[in-house]
Amino acid sequence: MKSILEELYMGNIGFDSGAHAPDSPFAKAVFKKHDCMERLTATLNDSEKILFDAYCDAAGEMEDISRYGAFERALKFGMLLMAEVFKEG
Repeated sequence: MKSILEELYMGNIGFDSGAHAPDSPFAKAVFKKHDCMERLTATLNDSEKILFDAYCDAAGEMEDISRYGAFERALKFGMLLMAEVFKEG
């Protein structure tokens, strides 16, 4: 069984995913990234595409690990703040 922390991070605990509006800065950045990826991969040969896919997979894995670490630290910090509030109350 995964920890509560992992379940919360993975979205398996029922919270809104925080969808972004189509005209939000985040959605615009996603569109720009997708457009750049399409244009870039159109210029690559097959072996370069395989290498680029491997690079993207590794970068994605690094981002997932980093994001999870930030989530975990922030949640633990929030818990410490709450513990202090209850202790002083």
